[in-house]
Amino acid sequence: MAAEGLIVSIIAGLILCIFIGVPRRALLDLPVPSVLALTLVIAPVVETLLLQALPVAIARGLKAGFKVQILASLIPFTLLHLPEGVCVGICAGLVGGFYLAFNYAHWIEKSLWTALWTTTVAHIIRNSLPALLITLV
Repeated sequence: MAAEGLIVSIIAGLILCIFIGVPRRALLDLPVPSVLALTLVIAPVVETLLLQALPVAIARGLKAGFKVQILASLIPFTLLHLPEGVCVGICAGLVGGFYLAFNYAHWIEKSLWTALWTTTVAHIIRNSLPALLITLV
């Protein structure tokens, strides 16, 4: 699922960059170790807890269905990524957020631990290519 989400994000990103242009990322101004720590450790862990686990837990507590659980996670995730620009908002926020929310909402049915680690690892995989590209620029 992580690979599929990454591929869909890349395709969407390429199409959007043709029409909108390549966004200027604030991460380009950071030292490489900081970029790697932020994109491959901090963001996946914090965002999984705050933007997947918390919204899905609230939705489940309100007896919401699977689709509403995904939306509960997807909306704040997308909003968090929109300030980086339309490309990032759509590719990382909307597309990436959908796959991460779907992953979390699916695996929470099995166990909390499974939902947390699979979503965090999927997020790390999704962030690895952008992190690599940013460190090479």
